[in-house]
Amino acid sequence: MRRIRLSRRVVGMLATAVALGSAAGCTPAAGTQWPLGSPVGITILSGSDTSVSPGSPPVLPDENGMYQQLVNYWNAYEAKIYGFSVTLDVVPGGATAAHSEMLAAAQNHGKHYDIYNLDNQWVSEFADGGYIRPLQGMVNTSRFLTGPLRSAEDASGQLYAVPFTTDVGLLYYRSNFVGAAEVKSLHSFQAMISLARSEMLQHPEVSEGYAGQFASYEGLTVNTLEAIWKNDNDPAAFASDGTIQDTAAVTHGLKDLADAFAPGQTGRPVVPLAELYYHEPQDFQDFATGKTIFMRNWPIYYEQLAAGSPGTVPLNEVGVASLPFPSALGGQDLAIASSSPNPRQAREVIDFLTSASAERCLFAVGGFPATRASAYAPGNWLPPDPISNQPLCGKKAGVSVNIGPEIKAALSTAIPRPTTRYYTEFTTLLQNQVWNMLFQASQRDATGSGVATVVSGLTADLRAAAAGNAP
Repeated sequence: MRRIRLSRRVVGMLATAVALGSAAGCTPAAGTQWPLGSPVGITILSGSDTSVSPGSPPVLPDENGMYQQLVNYWNAYEAKIYGFSVTLDVVPGGATAAHSEMLAAAQNHGKHYDIYNLDNQWVSEFADGGYIRPLQGMVNTSRFLTGPLRSAEDASGQLYAVPFTTDVGLLYYRSNFVGAAEVKSLHSFQAMISLARSEMLQHPEVSEGYAGQFASYEGLTVNTLEAIWKNDNDPAAFASDGTIQDTAAVTHGLKDLADAFAPGQTGRPVVPLAELYYHEPQDFQDFATGKTIFMRNWPIYYEQLAAGSPGTVPLNEVGVASLPFPSALGGQDLAIASSSPNPRQAREVIDFLTSASAERCLFAVGGFPATRASAYAPGNWLPPDPISNQPLCGKKAGVSVNIGPEIKAALSTAIPRPTTRYYTEFTTLLQNQVWNMLFQASQRDATGSGVATVVSGLTADLRAAAAGNAP
């Protein structure tokens, strides 16, 4: 684990942070008593920061993330006001490594950590395990978007975290092949694959019709759920505990997914076998170099497309839209460790990090979809520092602000993943069975009986997992 210790400086930006709602709801609910403690600093445990830009000083020379930018800003200006500094501990190695270290810290009473920056699918697990403090009635939630706010709740709908960043799948497409009206008319995974297959026949120079994330990791879970969901259907295919409650919906979705990998009569599948080993960067590379017509990916990749490089598709030949079906909701939420001796101070840090100013920085400079609607205001404005009158997080907004409307539209229909404490078991079981099914489909035409076998196995396995008895 990499440890980052931060410096302190003076001066404050309390006027901006408070005026924009960063300190709203700081008083605990009636009957709630939190000890004041004796803070020497608040420590945040987080996974890797994937910001596209660090913003401006006081970022340290060897750090380049927006999380670090905001924490450093606290230490430079807010620490003098509140009387304590903040430390950001980063777990390298991706989401699985971050989850393992956070869980180990929590189960070992995690006295060193005050705040966990949790991927939203872990909130229920940590809440049910008693590892994080309930925040119901203690946070002003009125300005947060509905989807991200739901991601911070446990299975019973009780708030246990505050939305920090969010994420949502977008459809990138070759606008010189497919028109915006055609894309807008799509309302299912099956319809999109059908259009991609048709376009492949007209454009033999492309090697695949659709690029998604189908390697055996969380990306496969997300892409599978999205293939099952439809715009004209609610997320009833899976119950909140991860069990299958609409067998027909799951069967139809998996059949459509398998069909996309099947060679078919032309011998050219819409989604080639190589996709079973792809994560987001590989899909982006194929799309950027003109090998595919559609790509499902996160908003942060728009910035990379805009940067361009020799041999890549120009941005004026790329369209961006909501997926033709609900996206799985991504993002990270800030939760207070149950063992933190300084919950009041942790709340003050969370209020700052999720303030309107911070959310605009996260979106307009860092490239993260924001959890507050105000962050998507049009234009290139950045929140100012009231002391120096310079922008809080940089002098220039990134190109992500150009797709703010598409991101907001996608977030309005996005669906959180099952809110079960056994989410790790849920996603592992789903990945194992679906990946094998797709591999078999890529070797020959998909068969309904093969999909039915997978659905039957998943039904039993997920039911056992929901009871804590995963096979």
